[in-house]
Amino acid sequence: MLRSKGLTDKLLMLGIDGMDPRFTKRMVNEGKMPNVKKLMELGSCREDLRLLGAVPTITPPMWATLGTGCYPMTHGIMDYNLSGEDLEITYAAFYSNFLKVQPLWNITAEAGKKTLVWHWPGGAWPPTIDNENLITVDGSSPGAVCAFSSARDFDTVFIASTKAQKPGYMPMSVRESKLAGDEQLKFMGIPQQSSNTPEAKALLKQYYDKYVEDVNVEGYVVPGSFVTNAIQFEHEGEGPLDRGLMWTLADFPSSCSISPIYPPQQWGFELPEGAKEFVMLTGMGKVVRFGLILKNEAGKYDHIAMYADKSKDEPIAVLENDVFTPYVMDVFPRQNGSMEKVHRTFRALEIAEDGSYVRMWASRGMSCEDDSVWTPRGLFKEITEKFGQVVPTSQMSGNDPELILKCNHPQWALSAEWQSKCMHYMIQEHGVEVIFSHYHGPDLEGHNYMKYLKERSTSQISEAQAVEYAEATYKLTDDYIGSFLHLIDEGWTIVVFSDHAQVCPEGEAHVIGESCGICVDPLASMGYTVMKKDESGNDLPEVDWSKTRAVQTRSNSIYINLKGRQPHGIVDPADKYELEEQIITDLYGYKDKKTGKRIVSMALHNKDAVLLGLGGPMGSDIVFFVHDDYCYDHGNGLSTACGHNDTTLSPIFLAAGPGIKQNYRTDRWIREVDVAPTAAVLLGVDIPAECEGAPAYQILTEKL
Repeated sequence: MLRSKGLTDKLLMLGIDGMDPRFTKRMVNEGKMPNVKKLMELGSCREDLRLLGAVPTITPPMWATLGTGCYPMTHGIMDYNLSGEDLEITYAAFYSNFLKVQPLWNITAEAGKKTLVWHWPGGAWPPTIDNENLITVDGSSPGAVCAFSSARDFDTVFIASTKAQKPGYMPMSVRESKLAGDEQLKFMGIPQQSSNTPEAKALLKQYYDKYVEDVNVEGYVVPGSFVTNAIQFEHEGEGPLDRGLMWTLADFPSSCSISPIYPPQQWGFELPEGAKEFVMLTGMGKVVRFGLILKNEAGKYDHIAMYADKSKDEPIAVLENDVFTPYVMDVFPRQNGSMEKVHRTFRALEIAEDGSYVRMWASRGMSCEDDSVWTPRGLFKEITEKFGQVVPTSQMSGNDPELILKCNHPQWALSAEWQSKCMHYMIQEHGVEVIFSHYHGPDLEGHNYMKYLKERSTSQISEAQAVEYAEATYKLTDDYIGSFLHLIDEGWTIVVFSDHAQVCPEGEAHVIGESCGICVDPLASMGYTVMKKDESGNDLPEVDWSKTRAVQTRSNSIYINLKGRQPHGIVDPADKYELEEQIITDLYGYKDKKTGKRIVSMALHNKDAVLLGLGGPMGSDIVFFVHDDYCYDHGNGLSTACGHNDTTLSPIFLAAGPGIKQNYRTDRWIREVDVAPTAAVLLGVDIPAECEGAPAYQILTEKL
């Protein structure tokens, strides 16, 4: 309910995923983020801009903490993934059915405040109350709005070349765009393996079906990747795939379509003189499109026309050389055989003047029809008709400088502009007074370059290039923040914060602490996790539960394979504590082979993990954190971790507007759990009932 008039009538919670206070402060000091500097002058923050983050330092649990003022052990979203009784299965923790406490947006809506929850990826979707004052847009995944719900395929590199012998397509097969055209495409995938036994498949389907049933939103398709039995191994070597999933995101492959260049054949209309033809395979290789390489008036090839049908002179799009081209409309086949409208962003990166070679990039295809994550659903059509379709974004740019700066980065610029326009529209046309918003740019862009912020023997790009990418990301973020600053003059209070940042470690990452699935190492080498073997004695991606005493899964969790709790438990409950003690001792002795330094900075029993908000019935038996020097890039380290090139895992915090002291610096460590109660006091509404934080009263203009 509305307790008092509060200190402000209108509040914008401007959440920015992955925004780093250390790197931001460096950019501000160098004059490269003028809008953040202005916000600092208008309001309050710590001198170092830090927010004392909770753990684990990963998206869903921290956004749930920001929205409720509760630690993960209280609000229930314990990590990026959750574990069931069967420890080999993990499932993504974005949905509101995992949230066990009251979020602040429910309170503001019930207090009569028109409230917009814009893509909050931690317990906000589907909405848990039916109230005309509550509007919810997505929140079902990381990335931009509808990044998972509307995506229909992958980013793709298209190559047309006189060197190519025949058309070919392979998903996730290239890490750069500069191909000759005669390459043999091979699926690279991601460094995870899964058991394919009938029993494993049946168990996975059982969990997926239950997961879909619990979400229960008509028309919404739960991504298959959200329920997994992934197994991750530590590989010896220096390659980019040796260090687990997070370490490989900067080297994540794109799909690729390769085609010979032909003389035009069987076109149903007259073509320009000298036109050359090639084939484009899209939609996971299921959709064929035709490209024409065309000359300009000077006789040089410099643009491409794309067609769905050779019989009709109606190109899907005409691409000029090196021009970022969004909203290219197309169709994608549904499983039932019908076609769904989609759109893509394209860039023709290179067109040989003699027409002998073409290099192009296209974003994933995004549905123009899927309104399943919008509440009310009619808002999807209203928004997209006025501002264009939801913008495709990704982190899958490999380590190709052109894909990062010419393709991925402009997508995020377009996404930020689109999102800002949509949020302003909701204020102006729908009378929204409170906004809980999330922008994911720094996080997903950061995955492209974070490990390369330090020069390494395996570096695919230089440290200077990586810094250039980082600065571009933060300048874009500054522009996004700046688009809202005028609202302060219109009576709005703005709170800027992040859930975590990303750290570039001084050392090399290790697979321990990966958020998706079971990490075999180091517990296997210590004798706690035992894998089944093939006929040659090699490890299979399947745990031998009859011999396994403990497994490490999720970002910070180790579970004992306990009798009476796990389906195949072998450890007697009477031996549990001493086994945990042994594991903790061994973790502290786990050292990097190159440096000889310990990799684990802290390991705690469940009863002690309560100190960090990760204990209790939903917590694991042991909680651990990786040392700063080996933590990459977020998830498995403490929120105070620091790394190379002014990176940290700490989130950021700034506030300005009515109710906030102007140009004020506090010495208080404002905690992540303090954000929600501070917002509640500013608005004069109830603090969430289970809240464990406290208002940051030092930055408020009035005493409480």
